[in-house]
Amino acid sequence: MKFTRRALLSTALAGLSLTTMPRLVNAAGGPILHASWGGGVGSTWRDAFAGPYAETGSDVRVVEVPNPEAQLRAQAGAPQYHSAICTFVQANNLMKDGLVETFDPDELPEMKNVDKKYWLTTPDGKLAGVTPYFAYYGIAVNTNEAKVEDFQSWKSLGEARWKGRLGLTRPIYLSTYDLTIMSKAMGGDEFNIDGGMSLLRDTAKNILSVTTSLAQQNAVLERGEVAAMPFYSVRVWSLQSAGVDYVKMVIPEEGALLLPYVIVAPKGVADREMTRQWLNYIASGAPQERGATLSGYIPANEAAKASTEIESRLGGSFSDLRQKLYQPDWNHIADHQKERVEEIDKMLADL
Repeated sequence: MKFTRRALLSTALAGLSLTTMPRLVNAAGGPILHASWGGGVGSTWRDAFAGPYAETGSDVRVVEVPNPEAQLRAQAGAPQYHSAICTFVQANNLMKDGLVETFDPDELPEMKNVDKKYWLTTPDGKLAGVTPYFAYYGIAVNTNEAKVEDFQSWKSLGEARWKGRLGLTRPIYLSTYDLTIMSKAMGGDEFNIDGGMSLLRDTAKNILSVTTSLAQQNAVLERGEVAAMPFYSVRVWSLQSAGVDYVKMVIPEEGALLLPYVIVAPKGVADREMTRQWLNYIASGAPQERGATLSGYIPANEAAKASTEIESRLGGSFSDLRQKLYQPDWNHIADHQKERVEEIDKMLADL
C-alpha cells in the first residue's frame, strides 16, 4: 500500500479528531489514560494508536508528560494512568520495584508475534508490558559538514580530526546507549566495557559540547554546529520529514543499538481488563505499521509490513533492518547504570 502525503495527513487528522472528541461513557465509565512523552511521540500515539482504537468503543486520551516513569512512581498505590511508555531500562526498573501490572502471555496473544528476546518478563514468565516498536541508535551526520562515508565505524568518532566538531548527550544516556554500542564496536559488549570506555573517552575529547535535550541536539545538527553525533533514528526521520534532508542516519559496520520501548500498566490499574485489551491492541501489527509510516519506528510485531515508500526511507524491510541492530542484555545495563554514570561523570570532568 502506497502512502501519499495527502493520505498521511488525512489519517493524522482523522486520528486526532477521534482522540479529541470524547464519548460520554465507555465500558469502564471513562477514557483510557495513556502517559506519553511529548512532541512527536505524543502525536504518533494519538494518530497511530489512540485515534483508531476509538473504533472499538473505548476512548484513549494521550497525556503528554516529561517523564512517564516518574509519573508512575509518584502515583504508586493510587495510579491515575492505565498505561505509560518507557524505555526498556525504565520498564525493567519499574518491574523490579513491583510497580507494574503483570500478565500471563495468553492474556496478550498479539505478543506471540513478537520475538521473545524483546519481551520484558518476570522471573516466573509473566509479561510486564508489551513491546510496540523499536528505534535505533546510530550516528547522525550533517552532510554539509562531513560525509556519510566518514562514519562507517563507531571508531571514527574517536579520530582526532573531529576535535571540536562532535556532539554527545548526557551521562545518563551515555552509560546506557553510547557505552554499550561502543563496547560492542571495540570487541566487547555490555558485560565487558573497557574498550567502550576508551572509545567514549576519545570521542569526548572531540565534542563541542554535551547536549542536554533532544531539542538542543536537533538544533546543533540542523545548524551544522556539529558534524556528527550518536543519535536516535526517529529524530533523524523527523528532521528529514521537516525538510532537513542533509542530516543522514548511518548504521556503522559494527551495527547500531536496537532501542525497544515498552508499554506498561501501573500496579493496581483501575480497570485491568480494559487495560489488557488496550495493551493487546498496541502489540498488534496495524497500529505499529501506522507508527512506522508517521515516525519511522520499526514494528516489533513480525506480521507488520512496510510499504515500498517506507522501505526506501528505511533502507530495507523491517526484517532486514533488525539484522543490523544489536540487542544487548538490558537487565544487566539497568543493574549497572548508576556505577557507570558515575564513571562517565568522572571521565568527563577529568578531560
